[in-house]
Amino acid sequence: MILSLGQYVEAVSELNHDLWFRGVGSTDFKLTPQARWMQLDAETEGTIAYRFLRDYGKYVEPESNPWKVYALMQHHGLPTRLLDWSRSPLVALYFALTQDTSSTNNSKKGVWALDPHLMNEYFIGTDLVYCPSQMGQRRVYNLSKMENSPYTAKGNGKVWENLQSDKNTENSVPFKPLDEYLPYPLYALDPKNTIKEVSWSCPLAIEATSSVGRMDSQHSAFTIHDESSLPLDTLFKGSNDILRFIEIEPSQTQKLLKQLHRAGIHHESIYRDLDSLCKKIKDEML
Repeated sequence: MILSLGQYVEAVSELNHDLWFRGVGSTDFKLTPQARWMQLDAETEGTIAYRFLRDYGKYVEPESNPWKVYALMQHHGLPTRLLDWSRSPLVALYFALTQDTSSTNNSKKGVWALDPHLMNEYFIGTDLVYCPSQMGQRRVYNLSKMENSPYTAKGNGKVWENLQSDKNTENSVPFKPLDEYLPYPLYALDPKNTIKEVSWSCPLAIEATSSVGRMDSQHSAFTIHDESSLPLDTLFKGSNDILRFIEIEPSQTQKLLKQLHRAGIHHESIYRDLDSLCKKIKDEML
Protein backbone atom coordinates (compact mmCIF):
# COMPACT_ATOMS: atom_id res chain seq x y z
CA MET A 1 0.00 0.00 0.00
CA ILE A 2 1.53 3.33 -1.13
CA LEU A 3 1.50 6.14 1.46
CA SER A 4 3.95 8.67 -0.06
CA LEU A 5 5.47 9.74 -3.35
CA GLY A 6 8.87 8.45 -2.29
CA GLN A 7 7.41 5.03 -1.53
CA TYR A 8 5.69 5.02 -4.93
CA VAL A 9 8.88 5.92 -6.82
CA GLU A 10 10.73 3.18 -4.95
CA ALA A 11 8.04 0.63 -5.85
CA VAL A 12 8.18 1.62 -9.54
CA SER A 13 11.98 1.53 -9.61
CA GLU A 14 11.89 -2.12 -8.56
CA LEU A 15 9.88 -3.06 -11.67
CA ASN A 16 11.24 -3.83 -15.13
CA HIS A 17 12.19 -0.96 -17.41
CA ASP A 18 10.10 0.24 -20.38
CA LEU A 19 6.72 -0.31 -18.73
CA TRP A 20 3.52 1.59 -19.43
CA PHE A 21 1.27 2.91 -16.65
CA ARG A 22 -2.42 3.66 -16.22
CA GLY A 23 -3.88 5.25 -13.11
CA VAL A 24 -7.41 4.40 -11.94
CA GLY A 25 -9.44 5.97 -9.16
CA SER A 26 -11.13 2.63 -8.61
CA THR A 27 -10.49 -0.92 -9.75
CA ASP A 28 -14.13 -0.97 -10.83
CA PHE A 29 -12.85 0.88 -13.91
CA LYS A 30 -11.73 -2.08 -15.98
CA LEU A 31 -8.87 -2.04 -18.48
CA THR A 32 -11.08 -1.84 -21.52
CA PRO A 33 -11.60 1.12 -23.89
CA GLN A 34 -14.66 3.33 -23.94
CA ALA A 35 -16.17 1.91 -27.13
CA ARG A 36 -16.05 -1.56 -25.59
CA TRP A 37 -17.63 -0.82 -22.21
CA MET A 38 -20.27 1.26 -23.99
CA GLN A 39 -20.87 -1.82 -26.19
CA LEU A 40 -20.90 0.20 -29.41
CA ASP A 41 -21.51 -1.82 -32.56
CA ALA A 42 -19.41 -1.41 -35.70
CA GLU A 43 -22.01 0.79 -37.40
CA THR A 44 -22.12 3.26 -34.50
CA GLU A 45 -18.33 3.37 -34.27
CA GLY A 46 -18.17 4.03 -38.00
CA THR A 47 -20.74 6.83 -37.82
CA ILE A 48 -18.83 8.54 -35.01
CA ALA A 49 -15.61 8.35 -37.02
CA TYR A 50 -17.36 9.64 -40.17
CA ARG A 51 -18.83 12.66 -38.37
CA PHE A 52 -15.45 13.49 -36.84
CA LEU A 53 -13.76 13.25 -40.25
CA ARG A 54 -16.44 15.44 -41.79
CA ASP A 55 -16.03 18.33 -39.35
CA TYR A 56 -12.71 18.27 -37.48
CA GLY A 57 -10.90 20.16 -40.25
CA LYS A 58 -12.70 23.31 -39.07
CA TYR A 59 -10.43 23.36 -36.01
CA VAL A 60 -7.12 21.68 -36.91
CA GLU A 61 -5.17 20.86 -40.06
CA PRO A 62 -6.64 17.60 -41.46
CA GLU A 63 -4.50 14.46 -41.29
CA SER A 64 -4.13 11.89 -44.05
CA ASN A 65 -2.86 9.25 -41.62
CA PRO A 66 -5.84 7.36 -40.13
CA TRP A 67 -3.98 6.41 -36.94
CA LYS A 68 -3.19 10.03 -36.11
CA VAL A 69 -6.85 10.87 -36.63
CA TYR A 70 -7.91 7.98 -34.37
CA ALA A 71 -5.55 9.18 -31.61
CA LEU A 72 -6.97 12.70 -32.01
CA MET A 73 -10.50 11.34 -31.56
CA GLN A 74 -9.39 9.52 -28.42
CA HIS A 75 -7.72 12.52 -26.82
CA HIS A 76 -10.73 14.74 -27.39
CA GLY A 77 -13.14 12.37 -25.67
CA LEU A 78 -14.80 10.35 -28.42
CA PRO A 79 -15.31 6.63 -27.70
CA THR A 80 -12.70 4.53 -29.51
CA ARG A 81 -11.13 1.11 -29.04
CA LEU A 82 -7.92 2.77 -27.85
CA LEU A 83 -7.04 2.58 -24.16
CA ASP A 84 -4.70 5.30 -22.85
CA TRP A 85 -1.43 4.46 -21.12
CA SER A 86 1.51 6.65 -20.12
CA ARG A 87 5.22 5.95 -20.17
CA SER A 88 5.44 8.17 -17.07
CA PRO A 89 4.52 6.57 -13.73
CA LEU A 90 4.07 10.05 -12.23
CA VAL A 91 1.51 11.08 -14.86
CA ALA A 92 -0.38 7.82 -14.24
CA LEU A 93 -0.34 8.48 -10.48
CA TYR A 94 -1.83 11.95 -11.05
CA PHE A 95 -4.74 10.41 -12.98
CA ALA A 96 -5.29 7.80 -10.27
CA LEU A 97 -5.53 10.54 -7.65
CA THR A 98 -7.83 12.86 -9.64
CA GLN A 99 -10.18 10.47 -11.48
CA ASP A 100 -13.87 10.97 -10.67
CA THR A 101 -15.08 7.94 -8.69
CA SER A 102 -18.63 9.13 -7.97
CA SER A 103 -20.04 6.32 -10.13
CA THR A 104 -18.43 3.56 -8.05
CA ASN A 105 -18.52 2.37 -4.45
CA ASN A 106 -15.08 0.76 -4.66
CA SER A 107 -12.40 3.05 -3.21
CA LYS A 108 -9.44 0.83 -4.18
CA LYS A 109 -7.28 3.11 -6.32
CA GLY A 110 -3.85 2.73 -7.83
CA VAL A 111 -1.71 2.38 -10.94
CA TRP A 112 -1.59 -0.51 -13.38
CA ALA A 113 1.86 -1.33 -14.78
CA LEU A 114 1.91 -3.09 -18.16
CA ASP A 115 4.84 -4.68 -19.97
CA PRO A 116 3.82 -3.95 -23.60
CA HIS A 117 6.57 -6.15 -25.03
CA LEU A 118 5.56 -9.23 -23.07
CA MET A 119 1.91 -8.56 -23.91
CA ASN A 120 2.60 -8.47 -27.64
CA GLU A 121 4.84 -11.51 -27.37
CA TYR A 122 1.91 -13.35 -25.82
CA PHE A 123 -0.34 -12.52 -28.77
CA ILE A 124 1.87 -12.19 -31.87
CA GLY A 125 4.86 -14.33 -30.93
CA THR A 126 7.45 -11.51 -30.83
CA ASP A 127 8.02 -8.73 -28.32
CA LEU A 128 7.89 -5.89 -30.88
CA VAL A 129 5.72 -2.82 -30.25
CA TYR A 130 4.60 -1.14 -33.48
CA CYS A 131 3.88 2.52 -34.22
CA PRO A 132 1.18 2.42 -36.95
CA SER A 133 1.18 6.17 -37.60
CA GLN A 134 4.83 6.00 -38.66
CA MET A 135 4.63 2.84 -40.79
CA GLY A 136 4.33 2.72 -44.58
CA GLN A 137 3.10 -0.87 -44.78
CA ARG A 138 1.04 -1.14 -41.60
CA ARG A 139 1.41 -4.88 -41.19
CA VAL A 140 2.31 -7.27 -38.38
CA TYR A 141 4.28 -10.20 -39.76
CA ASN A 142 4.74 -13.63 -38.27
CA LEU A 143 8.48 -13.01 -38.13
CA SER A 144 9.28 -16.52 -36.98
CA LYS A 145 8.34 -17.69 -40.51
CA MET A 146 11.01 -15.59 -42.21
CA GLU A 147 13.96 -17.39 -43.74
CA ASN A 148 16.91 -17.23 -41.34
CA SER A 149 14.72 -15.24 -38.98
CA PRO A 150 16.34 -13.82 -35.83
CA TYR A 151 12.92 -14.15 -34.18
CA THR A 152 11.51 -17.34 -32.74
CA ALA A 153 7.85 -17.81 -31.97
CA LYS A 154 7.24 -17.14 -28.28
CA GLY A 155 4.23 -16.97 -26.00
CA ASN A 156 0.92 -18.23 -27.28
CA GLY A 157 1.06 -16.34 -30.60
CA LYS A 158 -2.75 -16.24 -30.67
CA VAL A 159 -2.94 -13.87 -33.63
CA TRP A 160 -1.63 -16.47 -36.03
CA GLU A 161 -4.08 -19.13 -34.87
CA ASN A 162 -6.86 -17.14 -36.56
CA LEU A 163 -5.05 -16.15 -39.75
CA GLN A 164 -6.92 -17.93 -42.54
CA SER A 165 -6.59 -15.78 -45.67
CA ASP A 166 -3.91 -16.94 -48.12
CA LYS A 167 -3.96 -13.44 -49.54
CA ASN A 168 -2.21 -12.03 -46.48
CA THR A 169 1.25 -13.44 -47.09
CA GLU A 170 4.41 -11.89 -48.44
CA ASN A 171 7.25 -14.18 -49.52
CA SER A 172 5.40 -16.97 -47.73
CA VAL A 173 5.37 -14.97 -44.48
CA PRO A 174 1.83 -14.45 -43.11
CA PHE A 175 0.81 -11.01 -41.88
CA LYS A 176 -2.15 -9.10 -40.56
CA PRO A 177 -2.91 -5.48 -41.57
CA LEU A 178 -3.04 -3.18 -38.55
CA ASP A 179 -5.65 -1.02 -40.30
CA GLU A 180 -8.19 -3.81 -39.77
CA TYR A 181 -8.54 -2.50 -36.20
CA LEU A 182 -9.91 0.83 -37.44
CA PRO A 183 -13.56 1.86 -37.96
CA TYR A 184 -14.34 1.68 -41.65
CA PRO A 185 -14.32 5.46 -42.43
CA LEU A 186 -10.77 5.65 -41.03
CA TYR A 187 -9.78 2.40 -42.73
CA ALA A 188 -10.94 3.88 -46.05
CA LEU A 189 -8.93 7.05 -45.46
CA ASP A 190 -5.93 5.21 -46.92
CA PRO A 191 -6.54 4.76 -50.67
CA LYS A 192 -4.69 1.40 -50.58
CA ASN A 193 -7.42 -0.04 -48.37
CA THR A 194 -10.56 -1.43 -49.97
CA ILE A 195 -12.63 -4.07 -48.14
CA LYS A 196 -11.86 -5.18 -44.59
CA GLU A 197 -11.26 -8.92 -44.73
CA VAL A 198 -9.31 -10.04 -41.65
CA SER A 199 -10.45 -9.34 -38.10
CA TRP A 200 -8.14 -9.18 -35.12
CA SER A 201 -8.88 -11.45 -32.18
CA CYS A 202 -6.73 -9.85 -29.48
CA PRO A 203 -5.59 -6.51 -28.09
CA LEU A 204 -2.21 -5.09 -29.07
CA ALA A 205 0.16 -2.54 -27.53
CA ILE A 206 1.03 0.24 -29.98
CA GLU A 207 3.03 3.46 -29.90
CA ALA A 208 1.52 6.76 -31.00
CA THR A 209 2.72 10.03 -32.46
CA SER A 210 0.74 13.23 -32.73
CA SER A 211 1.13 16.95 -33.19
CA VAL A 212 -1.11 17.41 -30.13
CA GLY A 213 0.99 18.77 -27.25
CA ARG A 214 -1.18 17.04 -24.67
CA MET A 215 -0.13 13.62 -25.96
CA ASP A 216 3.53 14.55 -25.55
CA SER A 217 3.09 15.91 -22.03
CA GLN A 218 1.17 12.77 -21.02
CA HIS A 219 3.81 10.49 -22.63
CA SER A 220 1.01 8.69 -24.41
CA ALA A 221 0.90 5.11 -25.57
CA PHE A 222 -2.08 2.87 -26.29
CA THR A 223 -3.45 -0.59 -26.30
CA ILE A 224 -5.95 -1.15 -29.10
CA HIS A 225 -8.70 -3.71 -28.61
CA ASP A 226 -10.70 -5.85 -30.99
CA GLU A 227 -14.48 -6.03 -30.96
CA SER A 228 -14.72 -8.83 -28.40
CA SER A 229 -11.56 -8.98 -26.26
CA LEU A 230 -11.87 -9.12 -22.48
CA PRO A 231 -10.47 -6.36 -20.24
CA LEU A 232 -6.71 -6.68 -19.76
CA ASP A 233 -7.08 -7.09 -16.00
CA THR A 234 -9.26 -10.12 -16.72
CA LEU A 235 -7.05 -11.52 -19.49
CA PHE A 236 -3.88 -11.25 -17.42
CA LYS A 237 -5.27 -11.82 -13.93
CA GLY A 238 -2.49 -13.27 -11.78
CA SER A 239 0.17 -12.64 -14.45
CA ASN A 240 2.55 -10.30 -12.64
CA ASP A 241 5.08 -10.43 -15.47
CA ILE A 242 2.69 -8.77 -17.96
CA LEU A 243 0.41 -6.74 -15.70
CA ARG A 244 0.51 -5.74 -12.05
CA PHE A 245 -1.26 -3.28 -9.75
CA ILE A 246 0.28 -0.75 -7.36
CA GLU A 247 -2.34 0.13 -4.74
CA ILE A 248 -2.58 3.67 -3.32
CA GLU A 249 -3.96 4.45 0.14
CA PRO A 250 -7.04 6.66 -0.57
CA SER A 251 -6.61 8.69 2.63
CA GLN A 252 -3.25 9.96 1.31
CA THR A 253 -4.71 11.47 -1.90
CA GLN A 254 -4.25 15.15 -1.03
CA LYS A 255 -0.80 14.56 0.43
CA LEU A 256 0.31 12.75 -2.73
CA LEU A 257 -1.15 15.46 -4.97
CA LYS A 258 0.86 18.11 -3.11
CA GLN A 259 4.02 16.03 -3.45
CA LEU A 260 3.38 15.57 -7.18
CA HIS A 261 2.84 19.31 -7.56
CA ARG A 262 6.23 20.00 -5.98
CA ALA A 263 7.69 17.49 -8.44
CA GLY A 264 6.22 19.43 -11.39
CA ILE A 265 3.28 17.12 -12.09
CA HIS A 266 0.00 19.04 -12.03
CA HIS A 267 -2.99 19.94 -14.21
CA GLU A 268 -1.12 22.46 -16.36
CA SER A 269 1.92 20.24 -17.00
CA ILE A 270 -0.36 17.44 -18.19
CA TYR A 271 -3.00 19.32 -20.23
CA ARG A 272 -0.99 22.32 -21.51
CA ASP A 273 -3.70 24.84 -22.23
CA LEU A 274 -4.94 28.15 -20.82
CA ASP A 275 -7.71 26.52 -18.81
CA SER A 276 -5.18 24.31 -17.04
CA LEU A 277 -2.87 27.28 -16.43
CA CYS A 278 -5.71 29.17 -14.75
CA LYS A 279 -6.63 26.12 -12.68
CA LYS A 280 -3.03 25.84 -11.51
CA ILE A 281 -2.98 29.53 -10.47
CA LYS A 282 -6.26 29.12 -8.55
CA ASP A 283 -5.01 25.95 -6.83
CA GLU A 284 -1.84 27.74 -5.73
CA MET A 285 -3.37 31.08 -4.73
CA LEU A 286 -6.88 30.32 -3.55
